[in-house]
Parts: sequence; C-alpha cells; structure tokens
Amino acid sequence: MLQGIIGLGIWCVDTTYKIQQLPERGKLEPIIESFQCVGGGPSNVLTDLNSLGFKYPMIAMGSIGSDTNGSFIKKHCQKHQIQSQLLVASKSASTSHSVCMFEKQKERTFLYFAGANNLLDTHHFKLNKLKNRPKILYVGYITLLGKLDQFFNKQTRLQIILKQAKKNNIITVVDLASNKDPQFQKIVFSSLPYIDYLLLNEIEAQLLFKESIINSKKNLNKKKLIGLSKKIFKKGILKALIIHSPDESLYISLNESIHTKSKKIAKSKIVNSVGAGDAFCAGFIYGIYENWNMKTTLLKAHAAGAAMMKVDASSGKLPNIKKL
Repeated sequence: MLQGIIGLGIWCVDTTYKIQQLPERGKLEPIIESFQCVGGGPSNVLTDLNSLGFKYPMIAMGSIGSDTNGSFIKKHCQKHQIQSQLLVASKSASTSHSVCMFEKQKERTFLYFAGANNLLDTHHFKLNKLKNRPKILYVGYITLLGKLDQFFNKQTRLQIILKQAKKNNIITVVDLASNKDPQFQKIVFSSLPYIDYLLLNEIEAQLLFKESIINSKKNLNKKKLIGLSKKIFKKGILKALIIHSPDESLYISLNESIHTKSKKIAKSKIVNSVGAGDAFCAGFIYGIYENWNMKTTLLKAHAAGAAMMKVDASSGKLPNIKKL
C-alpha cells in the first residue's frame, strides 16, 4: 500500500528582518524585529501538512551542510513530525540560507545563498531506502534545484527522478519558483511527461508561457490560459496544471477547467505575505491524498493560503484542515 509523502528539493534557513522600508544605497535602516525559520518548498509544505492534521509519513529528502544551520533544519523536522534521516549532510558546502527584508508595506526582498542546494542530484532521491513506497512525491522548486535542473542527454536530471517515481506509481506534484532563469521554460518542459500536477502562481505562469495571463480587470485570463495550456499538454503533463493567485485559482486538465475564488481578506488582518503559496500547495496535496473532489480541494487550498497570511510565520501555525 502506498502511504505518505516525500518532500524533495531546496532546504534552507531563512532570516527575516522587519523594516520600515528598504534604505537608499549607502543609507542605514533600523531593524524592527528579526527571526529565523526553516524555508524552502519541501519544508514549508510538509510543515503545513503537519499543521493541517496530515497523519501520514512525511519524509524529507535533499541536501544540507554539516553545520549549525543543518542541525537547525533537523530539529525543525523533528518538531513537526518530518522524517529527516534521508537528508544528506555535506562537508563540502554549507547549508543554504536566505535573508528576507519584510517592509511595513508588506513588500518582501530576498537574498538567497544556494550553498548545499547546488549539490542536489539524483542520488538525493533515496526511494530504495524506504520500507514503504510513498503515495506522493512533492518537488520544489524547479530552476533552484542545483544539478537536478541541469541537462543530461537532452533531459534534466530531475526527469530521471520523476520517471522513477512514476514507475513506482507515485503521484508527482511539482512546484515552481518566480525565478527568471533564462532556461525556465526549457527546464520545466523537460519534466512535463512525468508530472501529474504542476502548481504555479500568476508570475510563474507568465514566465512559463512567456505571455501576459492577466486581463484588464487584473484577474486571471481564463480563456487565454485554457488556450495556452494546450501547449503544456502537448509536452506531456499527465493530469493538470493549477494556476493560483491570492484571489483565485484555475485548475486545467485535458477534460475540464475549474475556477475558484478565495474569500477576501481585510488588509488589517494581513500579517504576513510569506508562505501563502506553499500553504495553498499543502492544502491541495492534502485533498489529492484524500481523494477529495477537485472543487473542495481547491477551496481548502485557498483557505490554507489565506490562513497563512493571518499568522506571523512562513509555515505551520495553521488550523486543522477540517476547520478551514
């Protein structure tokens, strides 16, 4: 029986500084508050799943350093019921970290040091080390996956992992990053034949399609996106792509499209804008795992994303999914 989920991809330690505004070049800006947390798609998604009440095995896979930040990540995993034995600790590279400057206006600016994430390769996917096969493989984020984004014989090394997962009947869920890599489209297209569900926000959708996908009312252009998605299905995606924004989402498969809207959040209740996309992904994965109908799954995913915006954290601290 397939059980549990693997979270494969980038693991890092984020230091967030709350400030009034970014200083001009050469000027000083006081820090109001600072805190550290574990970041990256796999950490955020698995931590959120635990917070939402997910009761199945959660396995961390990826590359960290043999250092203090690596230990910090392992302690975080232990706290949130995430199995971290298969995280590979390297002595040749330090654990990835990032600096996030969070302005009063809710704007964020990131500085990212890849470190050990640059070592990510096929051997970090340790499926043969697991006693039971997982039901889902989550990968985040394409174009930040080190050697897995590199091409080998006209395919990325990530494609090798995804192909292995599909041979073992594992559902593959892949998440993108808003990274303006010049090979963004090429790297994503390479893996599509082995991706069941591809999640992307409105910015990533524009990077993938290389076209504006927002209409004059600043909403997702549903008709255009459905047309553009035909190109994606010709490249081989297996089930669906899911485009999400703070206000809405669009699920597109070969047979149907489902549009959902999220409830408006009063600006006064928005505490944080970090991690909402990963919370949406966690809610979506929860629904896929439990075989909910897609409309319910999308509404729960939106509710999880909205709940994350109301707490001062980038992951966790979410209510049980039954209460969303």
